[in-house]
Parts: sequence; structure tokens; C-alpha cells
Amino acid sequence: MKRCPDCRRDYYDDTLLYCLEDGTALVQGSVPSPDEPATAILHSTAAPGEAPTRQQINTTGDTVAANTFGKQRSSALRNGAIGLVVVALLVAVGIFGFRYLRSQPTQSPRTTENLKTQRLTGDGKTRESVISPDGKFLVYKKVEGEQLSVWIKQIQANSNVQVVAAGEMDNVVALTFSPDGNFVYFNGENKDTTGPTIFRVPTLGGSPAKVLTNGYSITFSPDGRQIAFIRFSVESAASSIYIANPDGTNAQELITLEGTKFFTGRPVWSPDGKFIASLMGDDSLLPKLMFSLSIIAVADGKVAEPGKQRWAYASDIVWHPSNDSILVIGSDINGAPSQIWEIGYPNGEARRLTHTLTEYGGISITADGKSLATTEAETKSSVWVSANTDPNLAKPIMPAKSDTHGIGWTPDKRIVYVGDQSGDSEVWVMDQDGSNAKQLTTDRLYKELPVASPDGKYFVYSVPGAGDHLTRIDTNGGNPLQLTNVGSVDNPDISLDGKWVIYSTWVNGKSRIFRVSIDGGEPQLLTSLDATEPRYSQDGKYFACFVVDPKVQGFGKLAIIPADGGDAIKTFDLLTTTSINRGPAWTPDGRSIVYIAQRGEKNNLWIQSLDGGSPKQITNFDQPAIARREYSRDGKQIAIVRGELTSNAVLITGFR
Repeated sequence: MKRCPDCRRDYYDDTLLYCLEDGTALVQGSVPSPDEPATAILHSTAAPGEAPTRQQINTTGDTVAANTFGKQRSSALRNGAIGLVVVALLVAVGIFGFRYLRSQPTQSPRTTENLKTQRLTGDGKTRESVISPDGKFLVYKKVEGEQLSVWIKQIQANSNVQVVAAGEMDNVVALTFSPDGNFVYFNGENKDTTGPTIFRVPTLGGSPAKVLTNGYSITFSPDGRQIAFIRFSVESAASSIYIANPDGTNAQELITLEGTKFFTGRPVWSPDGKFIASLMGDDSLLPKLMFSLSIIAVADGKVAEPGKQRWAYASDIVWHPSNDSILVIGSDINGAPSQIWEIGYPNGEARRLTHTLTEYGGISITADGKSLATTEAETKSSVWVSANTDPNLAKPIMPAKSDTHGIGWTPDKRIVYVGDQSGDSEVWVMDQDGSNAKQLTTDRLYKELPVASPDGKYFVYSVPGAGDHLTRIDTNGGNPLQLTNVGSVDNPDISLDGKWVIYSTWVNGKSRIFRVSIDGGEPQLLTSLDATEPRYSQDGKYFACFVVDPKVQGFGKLAIIPADGGDAIKTFDLLTTTSINRGPAWTPDGRSIVYIAQRGEKNNLWIQSLDGGSPKQITNFDQPAIARREYSRDGKQIAIVRGELTSNAVLITGFR
């Protein structure tokens, strides 16, 4: 008989080595007292009278004494004894493994059946939110008219405290908590900043203090001793990930991408602090999906890409505290709302967590890995037309039941637009009073920014994202012709003589302006300037565009360039919060440029005289904000798109 010294269960099968209940090694006979060392009496194969005694084979702790076997045993016998020990260990491991697996619940595949969404803010004005590691607090950015403010919400108590007053900062993005929860960090702009600047503010309120300049989107290492952030250089078309001390000192470059590749979003640390994950874009992959997940080793900067999942657009990531996955905000279909994905690490297996018609933006996670915070957004827009060129007198002709992605005027004063009221973004045309709306395309590709040729023969529009190209169709929707086939394409416009389509695209990390024949063919580079969003003048002699200003590391200047290309003949400083959206528009008299500039939630029209001076605001709309504006071909009317974004912070649980 054998007995377990722990549970004292008796076993009458002497071949058993370990207790079937708790895995403890069985002993022969009675259970020893606590003061007596555990003893195993082995079955002997020796001749009678030669069997080892209890004192000769004695197990005490980790020491085995075998007094009679010592020097007299041959090497063969010693090897045989070792083999028996190995077999015994394997049997023990097998029994313990079987018992352990039998005692554990079977892990079912991860599903989203239990996924739950709880709204944390409800006024529709939350534009970014981040949850604290302990899950008790939420920091979020809120719009208040023309101004932005930052608030801390105590989630359980449902109370809110303002930590950055409205108007204290002109812009706030990339919120994050410090590991100890005492500070909130963010990228901000105010009258004292030039270029990207990172601030921090105490979570209980106080004055924002500068941490570092020329940096975006900091995140903290797990031990809180380091930060990672991204730096961009518009001159060299480079993006770099840096590591520094929490106060911004001792900044060291980890990795730099140049040319067609670039980092976007924010760099996030692995839970063990050995790696940094970041979203990476590659323009050379267009028209295929261009965004992927990259993993950079902190020790040497080597890059790996887990899995094969790519996105047409991706904006943010967070590493799950368990270290077995990375969560991504992205869309794998052009024009589709960004959703939440989970990418297994290191195997790269992808699964989509959400399937909604709303857009998700930004993502953060609690330290226990059970709760995600994000923002859920929806945009609806309406089309307005003025009886003259005063946008303040415009009246709505199409209600805000869906979203509109660009408008243009035909020579016969109809309006061409891209709308998603049929479920997909398709090209439509309607009379200037909103009547007789007719859908022209049905291919279900995401489209935007349609423009009509001056002779009324064609419409040209952009198909952005993974399928980037320009397409020309007849004004009845027939005879589609793809004009370009590589690179991202923005803001097409057609020359006065109807021969050329001008546009901007990204080449080796820089935005360039090209033109292509209305019948297709080889595109022509028009300027060496890093420029975007071209628009022809009313007389066809020039085009206006936005160009890079190194001081602000972005498109901070307005330029006038001859229609056939070359250097700028005039440049003007833009408002730093200019909305790069359907480009600069020439006034009917050709003497000024009208563009959209943003102040808080308000997008309004500003006018820049080509004779010089400061830009002047010409509209003062609150909501809905202006998203597009176009003058009619005869210069007698203006149409505008006014859109309203509704977004709230939400908490997601049950995703694993």
C-alpha cells in the first residue's frame, strides 16, 4: 500500500508514483510525521539479504544518499539508474500535466458575442478621449464654440473637472496619462508655439507646461522612466521615432523612415518594454492597402511586421497588457468607417472587433486589459446655395441626412456632388435648388471631390485610399476612363481649355503637383515645391496651392504658380489651422483666394487678397461648419457644404 503524505489517501496499486488528487509523490506504508523526513522504500531486485535498508536509501530534501551502491557499481549500471530516473520524471510530468489540463477550463476561441459599449459622454462634442490605467478616470477634449477645452471625468462618480480652459490652447491632440496618473500630456498649439509642441498639465488642473518641441504623440514605457514620440521633417520627407526622458531630455533617435515609408499615429510600448509598435504607411504600395503594423526592437531598432493585415487607413494602436495582441483603429476598405481590430502577437492573426456604420477614433486600454476607451463619431452634411456670391445668404437645398464628399458646378448651373445617401459614396447631379437628383455611378468605390469640365462634357473625381486614381466619366455617367493608376490623388481641377486635369499626389514622401491629359497618359510634374491642393484661376493662367512652411512643419503658405508650372510668383502666410480641404478657391474677379480655416469646432471662410495684407474672415458660422465651398462657373453664385460631426467617448468591454 502507498499513501499520499499531503491528503493521506491510500493507494493499493504499488505501481503508482504520484497522488492522483494533488500530484504529490506517494510513500510506502504509513505517512511520516512532520518531524520525520519523507522516505521512499524502493522495491529491490537484489538477492535476499542484499536489499538496501532505510538508512541506505534516504530522500531528504534534494539530497539522495545511496551508501551501498557507491564505487562498486559499473558505468552501465549507473547509466541504467539515470535512465530510470528520467522515465520516472517523464511519468510524473505526464500525470501532472494531464491532471492540470483536466482541472483547467477549456479556453474557447475569442469572440465578440459579449462585447458591450457604454457611452461615457453624450453631448456629441467629445473629439478625443483616453482612459487612465486604473480605469477610474477619462481625459477628453471637448469643443466649445470656437474653442477647445480638456476635461477629466471620474467615471464611477460621473463627475467632470476642467483641466485646460476653453481658449487656453488653440489646438489639442494626442492626449495621454502619465503612468502614475498625476499628469496629462498632449500636443498643443498656442500663441507661443511654432511647430509641434508637447505639453503636460496636472490632472487636478493647472497651467500647461512645455515638455518638448518638434514632437508628436508621446507614450510612456511600462516603468515610466522613458517616453517615445515621433518627429517629422517636411524638408527631408522623414519620420522618426525617438526615445527620451519623461522631461524631454536625452532624446535619442531609434529609427527613421524616408521616401515612401512613414510612421503615423503614436508609438506604443510593449508591456515588457522591449519593443515599440507603430503604424507604418508605404505610398509605394498604392493602389493596394498601404498601412501595416510594425514592431521595432528598442535594443537595436530592427523592424518586424507581424501578420499580413493591411489597411487603407489606420490611425491609432494600443498594446494589450497581456502582451498577446495589439489593438488597431483602421479600415480595410476605401471610405469605410474605421473600426477596431485585434492583431495577435507575435503570430499576426487578425480579427475585427466592431462592425458598425459609425467611425472610431483613438484607442486606450486599462491596465487589466478588460476595458477600451475610444470615440464614436458620425458626420452628416447638407448643401447650401446662395442667390449671389455671399455665403452668409446661402439656404439649404439638400438636408443633412447623409454625408457629402465634395461638390462642383456644371456650366449649365447644376451641381455635381458625391453623396452616400444610397449607402455608398457615388457621383450624383442635381439642379441648383436640390431637385431632380440623379445617381450617376454604381460601382461602390469610395469617391470624392468631383469637378465638371468647362465645356460640360465630363466629370472627373478622385478615388482615394487603396485604389487611388482619377476617373473621368461623361456627364450622364457613362464611359468611365481611369486617368491615373498610381499614387494617392487629391483635389482634381480641370483647365479652362479642358485639356488638362491638375492634381496633387505623394511621391517619395513629398506632395507634388502634376497634370495629366483629360484623355489620360503620362502625368507631368509642374513644380519642385512640396505642394498640395491645386486650383486653376478663372482665366486659366495660374493655379493656387498650399506649400510647405518648414517653420510650422506643414502646409503653412499659399502660393500662386503659372499654369504650365515652375516656381511660385507670390506666397502668403496661411492661418496655422487652415483646413486642407478642397483647396484654395479663386474669387470670380480673380483678385483673391478663399480658403477654409478652423477655430475650435468652427470652420469658416477666409479671404486672402493677392495684393497682400492679412487674411480676413468672411463667414462666422457656428454649426454646421463649412466643409466645402465652390463658386459657379459664371461667377454669380456660391454653393457650400456644411457638415456637423457628432462624437462621444465610449467604453468597450467583453471583447475577449
